[in-house]
Amino acid sequence: MRGLPPLAIAVATAALLTCAACSGTSGPASGAHTPTTRTTTAAAGPFTLTRGQGFDRSGAFTSLMTCDDPRDYSPGLNFANVPTGTAELALTMVDLDIHKIHWLQLGIPARAHGISAHHLLPGAREALNDFGEATYDGPCPPHGSTHRYQLTLYALHEPMPTAFDGSTPPARTLQEIKRRAFASAALVAPYTRH
Repeated sequence: MRGLPPLAIAVATAALLTCAACSGTSGPASGAHTPTTRTTTAAAGPFTLTRGQGFDRSGAFTSLMTCDDPRDYSPGLNFANVPTGTAELALTMVDLDIHKIHWLQLGIPARAHGISAHHLLPGAREALNDFGEATYDGPCPPHGSTHRYQLTLYALHEPMPTAFDGSTPPARTLQEIKRRAFASAALVAPYTRH
């Protein structure tokens, strides 16, 4: 405030004291309000996989996405904040209770924000599962029981070779997905068969 008339200095000082408690230094005193968080464009948020079509309000699979419906559609899923440097995405679905691989989807474009129910994005392909098919096989626990199914989205640092297809053993495909992955996001959805 050097060079200002005494009246201007007094007005400025009064204004500072009215706004916040100030010390004799140029910075705010410990009691002054300062922002505790800052928003930056670099923070996109966590890599996530969330439910889309084919799940009820509790988060469980609807019967349309299971062996209880002859259509046995694959579910819709949403992706967010795919990590920078992702060459492509891979998706898996494993029954956590009996450790069976129900679904392996490869070649999902890194720019994708999700997939619609019963739909393959251009460039994506399905690999052999533990039921001997290169497709989605929905939840199918024994009658009267509940199984949990983990869907995992993997960000791969390099694409999966086209050799991984409808003839590659599913455990080998899953192992190679995990080897190439540098990030993953997962959700678990139950299904009770009546």
